[in-house]
Amino acid sequence: MASSSHILTHVLSQGGIIAHQTDTVFGLACLPQEANLQRLARLKQRDIGRGFILLASSCQQLNSFIECTPDELKQLNYPHTYPTTYLVNAKPHLPASLIGQHSKIAVRITQHPTVAEICYKIGPIASTSCNISQQDICNDAHVCRTLFGPHIDYIETVSITGTGQASRIIDLSTQKILRE
Repeated sequence: MASSSHILTHVLSQGGIIAHQTDTVFGLACLPQEANLQRLARLKQRDIGRGFILLASSCQQLNSFIECTPDELKQLNYPHTYPTTYLVNAKPHLPASLIGQHSKIAVRITQHPTVAEICYKIGPIASTSCNISQQDICNDAHVCRTLFGPHIDYIETVSITGTGQASRIIDLSTQKILRE
């Protein structure tokens, strides 16, 4: 029997959208390619100008997405006891839907073992909370299936749950905490 991370990796590599546990809340994810991101935004009924977070298993995976100083890179790589998302200067020519109307990209080095394994295998994934935009977050596979039905290519049902709370957000260049 294939492992959960193997199935999720396969679905993502085929251009699919998955519903999965993260280190924070139940999420929806795809590979950070324009067509996938557009599909994910439509599914969530989300304004494409908002952009998505990029989850990675290491800072090295973010090299082609971010521009930062060596000191900023150290901070980004620093292990946190609570999930922390950073807004980092985005490299030019990223998919428009990934960064939205912003010059920065949201990134997080995930501590969730399944997500980290997926990212290790196929690279960073674009992620967002599992909900219709601006509505309550769904933290349950059954509710996710009811809400999104056949529009999700795979819904993970067995994994370590996250904190159940959104991550802290820090602007890496200014150090301003945008969400605690």
